[in-house]
Amino acid sequence: MLAACAQAPAATTNSPSGSASASPSAGTAGYRVLFTASTVSSSEIFLYDSASSAPQQLVSVGAGSAPDARFISAQKIAYVDSTNPTSARIMTMELSTRASTTELTASGNVAAFAYSHDGATLAYLLHGADGKASLHIRRGGQETTLNLNAIPGRGVGRDDELRLEFAPDDNYLLMVDTFVGNQGQAPETGQFLVLRAADNTVAFVPPAGVSANATMATWARHADRLYYRDQAGVRTWDAGTTTVGTLATALHWYDPAPSPDDAWLAFTEIDAQFVPRVRLYDLQHGQGIATVAAPRSHPIFITADTIWYLEEQACQSECLGGPSQPSGKVLAYSLKTKAESSLPFTDVRNLSQLAVFSR
Repeated sequence: MLAACAQAPAATTNSPSGSASASPSAGTAGYRVLFTASTVSSSEIFLYDSASSAPQQLVSVGAGSAPDARFISAQKIAYVDSTNPTSARIMTMELSTRASTTELTASGNVAAFAYSHDGATLAYLLHGADGKASLHIRRGGQETTLNLNAIPGRGVGRDDELRLEFAPDDNYLLMVDTFVGNQGQAPETGQFLVLRAADNTVAFVPPAGVSANATMATWARHADRLYYRDQAGVRTWDAGTTTVGTLATALHWYDPAPSPDDAWLAFTEIDAQFVPRVRLYDLQHGQGIATVAAPRSHPIFITADTIWYLEEQACQSECLGGPSQPSGKVLAYSLKTKAESSLPFTDVRNLSQLAVFSR
């Protein structure tokens, strides 16, 4: 299913920042990675195939923030082009032909986007220059717009999250846009929502008081179960119910990611010295488990027993979100051997499970 792509120009190696996403194959040995890098003059998206020897350049755009890129399917990717300061484009590319298509152009900043697993629905979160935020859902040529609370400013710390994610069966859409503390006014126009995909009505809002400032959420891989963090710990919500459960009290997690078999959750936890470390939560036995002792962050599952995460290093000068920051190095950790190994990627600053293709 994941045949090697046609040849493209070799990757550059002098990029200071970027992100990566993986597309595991049906077998356990092969995978694909989308690597996004930014230089002073341009931003590029590269494809690394485990069967090849070097990354292949897919897209080159002008200077600006690194484009958000992910897989829609094994042979199709999507990314945001934000090189125009007043508008943004969501682009798609067929990997077999390298043909690109502009899916839409929006006035403002496309802060996040997601395609349903069947590729039929596109959702995107738009932040306007006037501070207004709106959620757009497009399917079959029809577009629905939901106006959200205005955002007076974005957060800059680790607690700030932007996420759009469809449930495994595409029946629900999760939206998290948490400048923490800005979930006021009417909950249905707040910054943490679960919508029914059939009619775009609100299916779930974290209950006030119990889940004030809910954030850091993710779906299970094979069930319409939502995990999220609030001030008390990590909560669960099952679609169709009106109550929330508690997975773990006093757990203040970041970057949660479920395993393909729904046996584990990987996450980042910040210790008392503000050092991030990657941990695992065993869903069968209800307990947390350490990985390596060294500073790590942003875990994603590649297979049921392998995660990737970022190496963290102490800041040489002031940096956002704490005394450490990603070094740019990506590492793989085996749940079986409890050992880690280096991956052939550098200058990566973020890993997102939303870009992992595992179907």
